[in-house]
Parts: sequence; structure tokens; C-alpha cells
Amino acid sequence: MRRNILCRPLIALAALVALPAAADPVMTITSDDVVLFGDTYYSDLDESTPLVLLFHQGGSNARGEYSEIAAWLNDNGFRAIAWDLRSGGDMFDSTNRTVEGLNPDVSTDYCDGYPDLEAALDYVHDNYLAETVIVWGSSYSGALVFQLANTRPDYVSAVIAFSPASGGPMVDCKAALWLGGVHVPIAVYTPEREMELPHVVVQADQLTLRGARVFTVENGVHGSSMLVDERTQHDMDSAREDVLAWLRRASGTGDER
Repeated sequence: MRRNILCRPLIALAALVALPAAADPVMTITSDDVVLFGDTYYSDLDESTPLVLLFHQGGSNARGEYSEIAAWLNDNGFRAIAWDLRSGGDMFDSTNRTVEGLNPDVSTDYCDGYPDLEAALDYVHDNYLAETVIVWGSSYSGALVFQLANTRPDYVSAVIAFSPASGGPMVDCKAALWLGGVHVPIAVYTPEREMELPHVVVQADQLTLRGARVFTVENGVHGSSMLVDERTQHDMDSAREDVLAWLRRASGTGDER
């Protein structure tokens, strides 16, 4: 099966600027009583603009993984809310507020973090924050967003996942289990080095058969960090531009480039 490979363009586009976006803290409660913390990144955009819900990878947190990406989204017409999930930590020199306040009896296995995503989406719906909501996952949350789109089809407008996890710990919640009920646009981005893993190849084929746009990213690293030059030590303009074009198509905001 032919693979779509993103590489550096001949004419470089503007690099992802390493400046933090203006963020306002937010919180909500999950169905199993976990206090979930997040940050809104709205810039000067109003409620008519699409909203992207940003979910991080294992060992990570909202501010560390997404402050630069959220600023880039704002600059290109998308609001964002980034959430600290219960399966996380202090990667990227930041802390996970949800983990800090977590009851020690609460399981932090990857599959057990699904209520966090559901609570984040319900927060948007219950507060009438957006008509167009795109769910964005990274690694383990890149698998859980498929469950979210399957379970809440009326709330999710599109799914985008970076290195969606499909190994052993995800056996009960991997993307393939939910694909049959996902009927919105799907895009998946995977680093070239991860396409050497058999279970990643199998998942890519399953996604492609379901109509997802599946891309192999040259010089990429794991998860959403593949869009950040500082983390890849490469110019990731081509990947960012493709993501932006897809977001515009999926949200119906035009300027597809």
C-alpha cells in the first residue's frame, strides 16, 4: 500500500514560533470524580471559529506539550483548549495539574484515561463553546480520540491523531476497535521511524481502509512534538502546512491551499 510521506518543501514556510500563547486556566469534573485541569487558548478569536481539543501523550501535560502549538493554531484561526490528563507527568519542563491532585486510588492506565476526554468534550458542549470541535490526540490519547468520536458522534467534527498508540497497553482501547463508528474526517501522522514497527503498519492499513488520511512524517518524533522544530531538530514546515490544510478542510473554513 502506497504511503504518503511528508518532507521538507523547497520553499520554507514560517517556522513554528517558540512563544507561549496567552492561556486562561479552566477545570471540570470527570464521570469518576477526577478534577481535570486545562488551559484555553482563544487569542482574539470568537466562538464562530473552530475549537481544537488538545490531548497530550503519556508522561506529558497540556502546557508543556502544547503552548507553542496552541499559539500556532491561534495564529491560523483556530481556538484551542489543552487538557492535563490523568496519565501524564512533567515532560517538557512543565507540570500536570490533574496528576498532582489525583487520588492515589485512581488508575492511570492509558485506557482508564478515557473519561478525561469525555469530560473535556462535555465541557465544551455544556457551555456552548463551539459548533465545530476537532479532537486532537498524541500517542495514547491519539487512540482514545477515536473512542471519543465513536461514542459522541454528534459532538465531534473531525479527528486528528499523532502517533496513535496501538501496542500492548492499548489492547482494550486502540483505534481499530472504534473505527466502524467514526464517520467524520480523520487524519493520522506517524514518524517515519515508527513505521518500522509491525503493529503500527497494521494500524495504518486499517485506518486507510476506513478512509483516513495517513501520513508518514520524515524526521518526525513521537506524538504532537513532531510539529515542533526544537524537538525534532529539523524544519517541520511541510508537516505543519499539511496539518493546517487538513484542519481547514475538515472544519470547512476554506483556504485549503
